[in-house]
Amino acid sequence: MKRFAVIVAIALCLPLLAATTMQSPIPLDGMSGAAIVVDHQESFLHQGKMFHAHYESDPTDSNLIGEETAIGFTTPAAASGRVHMIIDVRADEESVWELREDPAIVLGSGNELNPLNRFRDSANRSALIGNNATLPVNAYTTYDVGEANTAGLAGGEILEHETIAIAGGPPFGGVGNAEARGEREWILMADTEYVIILTCSSNNNTTHEISLTWYEHATLVY
Repeated sequence: MKRFAVIVAIALCLPLLAATTMQSPIPLDGMSGAAIVVDHQESFLHQGKMFHAHYESDPTDSNLIGEETAIGFTTPAAASGRVHMIIDVRADEESVWELREDPAIVLGSGNELNPLNRFRDSANRSALIGNNATLPVNAYTTYDVGEANTAGLAGGEILEHETIAIAGGPPFGGVGNAEARGEREWILMADTEYVIILTCSSNNNTTHEISLTWYEHATLVY
């Protein structure tokens, strides 16, 4: 009798135990029946932790060779979240782009802009720091030709050096393709200055465009 009572008790408790320990079912698409999931990168977009910066410039001079367009910034301390960044650059005439780590830059030489949160309803702000003398948070610094000359964008470790738009082509014919995330993503050092530079390699008029997309979160260790 006692064994029977125990079996009955267990049978009655199992549904309650399952209800409290099992996860909710994965939502399914009503038309296809496919599971509705969000991948790792997109989850940061939905959390309001993914940001965007963009700068476009048209270098104009009688001698364009060597003229620069750039974006610079300083990463936050590690406690604020590591910056995982994808860089895209474009030019319609031959140019060289570089990513420099810890360069020698004269602070306060460029123009400060605020990163955009890619989740437009989110109030989260980026922890990126601009290269102004006051080191403003939630900012990045843009440099046109004159500002780049004043800032002296040189030195540091060159992490990327690539020629694009060789022999010109259609508008934005040369692209630093950021679609292959595994090939273009950088997990940047904390509390470190960076600059992305596009330099003219020909005297033909060109448009330079630099586009940055990144998210900020703690380092993942597997």
